[in-house]
Amino acid sequence: MINSLKMGLILAVFCVIAASGLAYVYQFTQPRIESNARLTMENSKKEVLPASGKGRALAVTVRGYGGEIELLVGIDQQERISGLKVLSHKETPGLGANIVRPDFLGQFKGKKRTDPLEAKKDIDAISGATISSRAVCNGVKDALERFQSGNN
Repeated sequence: MINSLKMGLILAVFCVIAASGLAYVYQFTQPRIESNARLTMENSKKEVLPASGKGRALAVTVRGYGGEIELLVGIDQQERISGLKVLSHKETPGLGANIVRPDFLGQFKGKKRTDPLEAKKDIDAISGATISSRAVCNGVKDALERFQSGNN
């Protein structure tokens, strides 16, 4: 009985030490993590906006085959897509993960709200990844709608 009490006490001490160390590391690294995230987002915005920088970049989250897909959609002053970037996804490697390919994303450049933006119609869907392709199309449509309505 006493041995198990000692073991429990030793385990509790190790847990407190580990938790304290984790809290210290978190406090020390959190500002740097947030700074890097802001810098990454600013660089991503530069990638999707026109060279003049005039326009707006909207973050959109849609449901793909493997989970959420986060997109950054650049829209110029003429309400056309100036660029598109996949910020994160959980799509199937080798299939849906191909939504990050420049040849797929490049199809959206210059599109506007009145364009159909339909996978397998005016957007070439990724073979074997129709759900992922449709999700990106829906995300772009959503961004264009939000831009046009002013709900950014």
